Amino acid sequence: MIYFEFLSVYMEICSAKRFNFAKKMFDFIIVGLGIAGWSFVRQLQENKRSFVVFDTSAENSTLASAGVFNPVILKRFTLAWKAAEYLPYALLQYKKYELENTGHQFIYDLPIYRKLTSVAEQNEWSSVSGRPVFEKYMNGISHEHLPGIESPFGFGVMKNTGMIDVNLLLSVLRKQLKKQNLLRENRFDYKRVRFVKNHIEYEGLKAKYIVFTEGFGLKKNPFFGHLPLMGTKGESILVKLSKPVNMIIKSNIFLAPLPGTGLHMAGATYNWTDKSLTPTSEARIHLAEKLQKLYHEPFEIVGQKAGIRPTVKDRRPLLGRHGEYENLFVFNGLGTRGVILAPRLAKMLFEHIVFDIPLPEKVDIKRFG
Repeated sequence: MIYFEFLSVYMEICSAKRFNFAKKMFDFIIVGLGIAGWSFVRQLQENKRSFVVFDTSAENSTLASAGVFNPVILKRFTLAWKAAEYLPYALLQYKKYELENTGHQFIYDLPIYRKLTSVAEQNEWSSVSGRPVFEKYMNGISHEHLPGIESPFGFGVMKNTGMIDVNLLLSVLRKQLKKQNLLRENRFDYKRVRFVKNHIEYEGLKAKYIVFTEGFGLKKNPFFGHLPLMGTKGESILVKLSKPVNMIIKSNIFLAPLPGTGLHMAGATYNWTDKSLTPTSEARIHLAEKLQKLYHEPFEIVGQKAGIRPTVKDRRPLLGRHGEYENLFVFNGLGTRGVILAPRLAKMLFEHIVFDIPLPEKVDIKRFG
């Protein structure tokens, strides 16, 4: 009799625990775990806010990214929007995460060698690199011999540049979240969102806010799918070089070493019509031909990646609150320089949501009405 009474009490306690977990009020639900999702999660962790993440990695363009950080647009010799201003904070965030995860390296400082093709380009490089706005990132001209690469006019050398190992960065966070039971690896069902006074309910979870950081997956989002996110497909090939190079080479194709793998990434293509994530033979052939013109030693193609860059028609990110549902927010449209922009923008969005600090007009989705 005593045993059954004890069992009954024990089951009531367990039931209560399950009930309390289901009824727990999270501060945030995050949908998507690319570089935008990672950056926003880091803000929540640093500010001790509770959250749960939904992500399947199905449309994660970050995983197809080389993770190069360089604030200068080498094609036009201009600074990318806010890149130089936001880069120090981004590197600080990646370094802090690196220190928290001993044994993992996320930041690789690598120079970029831009192949020069004429005396005119030499003169232009010398002129531009001498301007105060570029002196932090642009060095002089090098005539260094690089394995397999001919450049009679030399290379314009970039400094304070490099790569973020975004695949490892996201993998480490995913493992941590899974261990803490904070990652749901199933597709988010927008139809199951319920709006209750002062909070949101979704599949037994309660949260004050939902932040959508889905990349190109936003096009399927009924709350924010109207935003002018165009999406640009990019493909790259993974190659094994017979004579490796230890810097990033930029010509009409980029060639970058992938840390710890012995492989290099060569890319990338730009396709504005194909929105699939399937690598194509056309891109593979196109990239191989370009690489052969740059690198004159044997190489082997060992893989291929494809992703959809979350690009916007005015080339500015998409941040802000939904016009009707005040609990819903979007963080998207980072384009080709997400590793530079995401950490600082995540901080802005967090402070906008929690402290009601206005967002800059150029990133606020209000600009689209």
